[in-house]
Amino acid sequence: MTWSAYNRWPVDFAAYTRHTEDWSNTGIPSGTVSFDRPYALFTHPVNKITNSGGSGEFLPWEFPLSFWLEQHGYDVSYISNIDTHSDRDGLLRAKGFISVGHDEYWTQDMFDNVRNARDEGVSLAFLCGNSALCKVPLLHSTDGRPNRAIRREGWFLPVADGQQVPPSVLNEEGFEPNMGPDGALLLGARHPIGAGVGGLGQGVGDWTCTAPLHWLYANTGMNAGDSIEGLVGWEFHGEPLLDIPGIKIVAEGPAFKQNGQVNGTYTATVYDGPRDNIVFNAASIWWVNGLSSPPGHVHPSYWGATLGGPDERLQQIAHNLFECMIGPTLPPGC
Repeated sequence: MTWSAYNRWPVDFAAYTRHTEDWSNTGIPSGTVSFDRPYALFTHPVNKITNSGGSGEFLPWEFPLSFWLEQHGYDVSYISNIDTHSDRDGLLRAKGFISVGHDEYWTQDMFDNVRNARDEGVSLAFLCGNSALCKVPLLHSTDGRPNRAIRREGWFLPVADGQQVPPSVLNEEGFEPNMGPDGALLLGARHPIGAGVGGLGQGVGDWTCTAPLHWLYANTGMNAGDSIEGLVGWEFHGEPLLDIPGIKIVAEGPAFKQNGQVNGTYTATVYDGPRDNIVFNAASIWWVNGLSSPPGHVHPSYWGATLGGPDERLQQIAHNLFECMIGPTLPPGC
């Protein structure tokens, strides 16, 4: 869904396009985008692929994880956002659910189904940033086929808790706001409130250990304050929901703009699910780029920061994480 929202094909028809009055008068809501077109011509400044050959954002943000998982023999399957939306019981067939890269656009059913999976004992790994932020419906195509178009109608933000999103943001698409629950209730942290207003939630930085005795860091040799350089970007999760029982901040630090100005604090978190499962939030779109460098892969670069490539410490963290998710051999303390 996120690929579709940023997709401008054939000319400039992304969810972010400011359409003319004439376009609105056609009866098609401004900002509605369809899956019935190639993935190409992306809008955001990091993935500057003018023609992605139909791969969407898979190659820059998701392929490094797939490459690494299969390289190490993990038993994985692949699903789309539509599967997550429509197949609630299907999520229960695995021990873990992974959201990776740039996974910004969610339906309410996606949120509810993943939350149900967590409550039924499925572990969750959000190896991503800017995720579960924009709330969308899945709409029929013009010829009646289901689940073929989306439009942004609201946000997974805690507006009911007194942390109000500016009305101009809520209503910029021209729809009555259709808000979801706070995304941090699922992830453990959220994209910082004010997204889209001054670019809050965007920045680059080092992923810095804050809990070296946590099982996540077993056999990494990392101490408090040690960092994996350039792993945070270009969007991140912050503002952890600290009243989740047992939640632990495992990495934290500043994210910087191009001019060196701090533009927020990212927070990676872990908390326990209700059935001996876990929920991990890596807090960065770039996180999996530290796992592998597949043939032809180009590591991300933005605002003066460039990720250096695979890091053995992060690879060990990932092994610890996945062993804790799938068992039965658990790292110490998990």
